Amino acid sequence: MLNYKQSGVDIDKADALTAIIKKTVASDNIGMFAGLYEHPFIPEYYLCACTDGVGTKVIPLMERGLIDTIAVDLIAMNLNDMICTGAKPMFFLDYFATSVLDIDIAARFIQALKNILSKYNCMLLGGETAELNGLITKGHFDVGGFAVGIVRKDKVLRKENITEDDIVIGLKSSGPHSNGYTLVRKLHEQGLLCDEDMTEALQPTNIYVNEVIDLCNKQLLKVSAHITGGGLADNLARVIPEGLSANIFKKNIPQMSIFEKLATLVGEEEAYKTFNMGVGMCLIASPEKVDKILAICAEFEPFILGRMEKDEENCSIRLR
Repeated sequence: MLNYKQSGVDIDKADALTAIIKKTVASDNIGMFAGLYEHPFIPEYYLCACTDGVGTKVIPLMERGLIDTIAVDLIAMNLNDMICTGAKPMFFLDYFATSVLDIDIAARFIQALKNILSKYNCMLLGGETAELNGLITKGHFDVGGFAVGIVRKDKVLRKENITEDDIVIGLKSSGPHSNGYTLVRKLHEQGLLCDEDMTEALQPTNIYVNEVIDLCNKQLLKVSAHITGGGLADNLARVIPEGLSANIFKKNIPQMSIFEKLATLVGEEEAYKTFNMGVGMCLIASPEKVDKILAICAEFEPFILGRMEKDEENCSIRLR
């Protein structure tokens, strides 16, 4: 079976680099979904910043002319990370790098960014367009995003607030979102995924910003985790404190045909390490607040994913 590493992406190397960066930078922010910055002019607040891209999903989207989807994905990958701190997005910058500039495509992309960001009260403040002929393959381009937000210091979502018996809620994804596409593309090239499968796989990434901010404003949420590269276990583990473990019931995750097929092709273990498998965002809250959370997040078909338990096996996540 083909796996993510064989297709060209080594998650273990990425984790090793993160460990090196932690030692180099010596910051508590490394490993979080977004960084927090304290400034003396606003002593009651943190500025929050993050950066991300869309990865090789850009290639099949570009080939199909789905420029608006690239814009959605870029915004989602950044803002979904930011809200895991409890911060509200303020402004966004983009980086558009191409071999030879196609003005129509670039203009469509920037207009889509502006339109989508307005739904989340976030301004497109600026960006950079680079022509890198010789570095980027002819006819291709890559995009990056940078977001800045703000959060009161006493409103930051912190894993230390999690206690035993808290509930883990899943918000449904629209598909693989923006991770695992080097593997998806290889499977399609080999004829193991058909065009219909690719259509399902290339759906725009869900953006959970307004709902999570609403939960934060109403003090319903303890932490949230954006499920991206590394899958459910690796990303949820980032918000689990020592001494506790998340007992996750895979049978509660809504079935999606694209993930069923991917699990068949690469094996279930590899699929859960590479893809979100139907869970785009995890929320952890007290049991008495679950019903309100389910109502606020109804658009994303929320479901009970698991429960927090004492960790007696030194294992922060148990997938069952």
